[in-house]
Amino acid sequence: MQNLIEFFEKETNKKISIFEYSNQNLKSDQKVVNFNNKTYIIEMKDRFVFDNINGHFYLIHQQNLEFDNLKRVVYNLYEDIDIFEYNQYIILNSNDVLDIDCSTPGVIESETYSNTYIAYLGKINDMDIFNFRLSILDEILPLLNIDTSLSKFMTLHDLTMYKAISLIGKEKSFCNLIDFESIKNIDENLLHTGVSFIENDLNISKTSSSLFLHRNTLIYRLEKIKELLGLDLKSFKDSFVFYLSIKSHFTSKL
Repeated sequence: MQNLIEFFEKETNKKISIFEYSNQNLKSDQKVVNFNNKTYIIEMKDRFVFDNINGHFYLIHQQNLEFDNLKRVVYNLYEDIDIFEYNQYIILNSNDVLDIDCSTPGVIESETYSNTYIAYLGKINDMDIFNFRLSILDEILPLLNIDTSLSKFMTLHDLTMYKAISLIGKEKSFCNLIDFESIKNIDENLLHTGVSFIENDLNISKTSSSLFLHRNTLIYRLEKIKELLGLDLKSFKDSFVFYLSIKSHFTSKL
């Protein structure tokens, strides 16, 4: 049976699954066939083509991925793209940069009713580069349920940052420089406020709007962080140390 599956996959350039039919409802990508007096379902889905990789690549992740539904939504949003199912992701491949930003996951969520994360892997023409960037995204995925400050749209800069944080977190000598005991005793809402302030370019107004906080409440929280950790987040150096420390803290909880 496995040889037959491999033959069909090679001929159709689709991912093939074959299993016995037991009167279940069929999906759009499934067909019923009879073979050796038995009835089977053949399921065919588009799969990622590894040959001649080229173009701009976006990965979409949903916890309960429904490929057909998500594919329909994405095709309604964008033209001249190729879509593939690959492991736990949907891959979008385009010759040009797509109009995807921080608002796009929300648009898709309104159609699919599922939390959506999108990562831009950049323009790639080498499979090794694709696999390396994908591996970084694989490392980030477990953080999604912990680090609520993580944007649902990740750029190459985000992947670079999180890879650096991952490497730092594994370096014991660096960890000895961080007062993790104090961080563990701080309310996580306060930590997330500090992270959001940094990600909003140390801008009080932008952070207040993004967190739906009164300006005075935000200022109070920033002062509280300074009191507890001795870090003034309005200072670049202090905010840099805070950011690396808190992100490393979240990573260590995995």
